[in-house]
Amino acid sequence: MRRLLLALALAVTGCGASYYYQPAEQANASVSGYPAARYVVPPGSGKGDVRVSSFGVTDVRLSEDDEPVRSLHVRLVVANEDGAEAWAVDTRELRVNFAGVEGEATPAFANATDAGMPVVVVPRGGSTTIDAYFPLPESLRGASDLPQFDLVWRVHTDGRVVTQRTPFERRRIEPPPPTMAYGYGYGWGGGASPYWWYDPFFYPRSVIIQQRAPAQPRVYYYGYPHR
Repeated sequence: MRRLLLALALAVTGCGASYYYQPAEQANASVSGYPAARYVVPPGSGKGDVRVSSFGVTDVRLSEDDEPVRSLHVRLVVANEDGAEAWAVDTRELRVNFAGVEGEATPAFANATDAGMPVVVVPRGGSTTIDAYFPLPESLRGASDLPQFDLVWRVHTDGRVVTQRTPFERRRIEPPPPTMAYGYGYGWGGGASPYWWYDPFFYPRSVIIQQRAPAQPRVYYYGYPHR
């Protein structure tokens, strides 16, 4: 069985920018320059919020020798501003419904600014960024085959479990929105999100998560909307 360094070798690559995805509801916020839906959590409480966005379809690979996995990249920013206790997000509970495809998809990879993967703890007064990657079904080659999708997410607050469904619609970039970031690169845990989790059933291989020393420089990656 191969041993791989996920944090060292995971790459995000791109090959053109024709589409991006916008939330079909509550698109009144942004995350890293991308449109995002904002939800008050718990609803009506004002104790915190969740911003949900998508960086589109990208290629993810564990090493340079592996075949790239075409994946949908979504991001959640969870802020626990005034909860009585810490909140939690189990990244294994995230689900995506691809348009025209039966069933739900689960993330093969996830990373966050919290060290407790795959269950991310959001302390009172803190916020956490979570990135999740959902492999595309074989019938979908890229964003050109995916006009819409729904992300189902769940936050365990101190008072109740909040579950929401965020629909996304594909939009063509004509011209590219000026606030969007372009480019690609090799990420040490995705810049602001150094802690990784992967689904062992999707990748049944031995993986070592290696963290880089704080004094060493980081290489950041930027999301790519794809064809």
